[in-house]
Amino acid sequence: MIKLRRALPLLALVALAVTLAACGSGASTTPGGGDNSAPTDTAKIVDGGILRIGYTDPPDGISPFVGSNQVSYVIFQEMYPALVQYDENYQLTGDWAESWTVSDDNRTYTFKLRPGKWSDGQPLTAEDAVWTIQTILKYKKGATGLMAAYIAGVESVRAPDDLTLEVTFAEPKATALSNLQPLYILPQHEFEQHVGNGGKDLLTWDMKAEGKLVGGGPFTVKQYDEKGTTLLERNPGYYGPRPHLDAVGMTVYQNPDAMVSAFKAGEIDAMDKVPVTLVEQVKAMPDVQVVEGLVPDVVNIGFNSNPKKTTHRELLDPQVKQAMAHAVNREKIIATVYNGYAEPAASILTPIAGDYLDKTITPETYDLALANTMLDDAGYTKGADGIRVTPDGERMSYDVLLPTDIQGQQRKFEIVQSDWKNIGIEVTGKPMDGSAAWDEMMAPDGKYLNFDIHMWSWLGYIDPDFMLTTVMCDQYGNWSDTGYCNPEYDALYAKQAAEMDPVKRQAIVHEMQQILYRDHPYIFIAQSEFIRAYKGGWAGITPPYLVYVSKLPWDTIGRTG
Repeated sequence: MIKLRRALPLLALVALAVTLAACGSGASTTPGGGDNSAPTDTAKIVDGGILRIGYTDPPDGISPFVGSNQVSYVIFQEMYPALVQYDENYQLTGDWAESWTVSDDNRTYTFKLRPGKWSDGQPLTAEDAVWTIQTILKYKKGATGLMAAYIAGVESVRAPDDLTLEVTFAEPKATALSNLQPLYILPQHEFEQHVGNGGKDLLTWDMKAEGKLVGGGPFTVKQYDEKGTTLLERNPGYYGPRPHLDAVGMTVYQNPDAMVSAFKAGEIDAMDKVPVTLVEQVKAMPDVQVVEGLVPDVVNIGFNSNPKKTTHRELLDPQVKQAMAHAVNREKIIATVYNGYAEPAASILTPIAGDYLDKTITPETYDLALANTMLDDAGYTKGADGIRVTPDGERMSYDVLLPTDIQGQQRKFEIVQSDWKNIGIEVTGKPMDGSAAWDEMMAPDGKYLNFDIHMWSWLGYIDPDFMLTTVMCDQYGNWSDTGYCNPEYDALYAKQAAEMDPVKRQAIVHEMQQILYRDHPYIFIAQSEFIRAYKGGWAGITPPYLVYVSKLPWDTIGRTG
């Protein structure tokens, strides 16, 4: 999903009231200041009102062709219809689709859709889905690339009637439904006017300026401000259960302290991602409930792994990157940066993927002596200043992109910087916002030639398919954040996507993770927890809940009287 990031994909995606629910199995709730458990008797919910949520990372667009930050996916999840979503047991269930059938050859999916309307009163029909999918297919190598992975393998799509959609794949696809989950259906009558210039106008259309903020989900955007407050109001034509709330406000704060101060003062009702350094302070507040739990968020160090890069080609050497991995003190990072709210990671997948996670892959040991020996043996010698040089005489000195919307970036970088200096590698941090970092990473023109290293994270989905796509050759300019390209890996991706036997597919997915571990486009550091908090007086709190991959049950969420 979301880089539901780009902490994604990501994807895949935090959902709109992420502060109201824990995510993933094993989530826990901790009341602060006495008996502060939120009431759950939905009969006491007061109809109307607004839920005000604070964020420290901004959205980067309200069109799925443009936005990819977590908060943008918050908006997408509630603003646009999706065919399917996940339930609390990680099983796919209907969203806009009331039901579906699969053909005998496992290629055609026929969805029966719920009647609904767009927020401007226009009917929501299967033709909107046909247009969305066909447009993505037409411009998948350009303007619609961010959504192309969700319909990989689709051969054709048609609408037999207004409430029936048929999606046919070129071959049986094990990941068909899970891939369609983050496919957001767009209003044809608004978007089709902006497909000029080879589809590129979809990327430059200023929806905000034109006021064409049309949605078909439970809420739609009334006003959008990536640096201030975005307001979502209830869509009277929504095909699902009617929300109790009139609106949801999403306010972006420049720093965590400002967000916590606003929460304490009662200016907002909930906080997304409470800073780990402030958790105890928040827990001590009266009439507050804290919700915490591990999510599929993998903190990593990414290397420019483009095989055609022209500078610092030593960063293509797996032994160099493995040595650098042995000089990453995960325990210190987890203890000091994440305050213990994280676990070591060694794969792009997390336990939420179940048996698809290769548990034989373990994090590299923290061993500076071993790291130095590995670099010595590979012929990278230390110069007079202690910094190593390549066999060609180039200093091993690199810039590291540091997207500032990731918590604890500077402290995390300082820990890594110090240890890498002890093995003769010099790094300089370059803090910048996520959008700027993404642009610099792909420069020039999506060729991945300029950057050296970044420190970021991936927020993934339940099924491993999407996360596996992010390091494929065809994701240049879209989801790739390393420029990694390995035809052997890509061939295995196609094989796993078509394998209908789960056990056989798991073996292929394990092999793919082994390749990534061998080639080291990333050093995986930790799987982090997300911590949210909300004021008392809210009903319908349902932890754990899959806030990334399903619309919230707004008919059971609201303020009590």
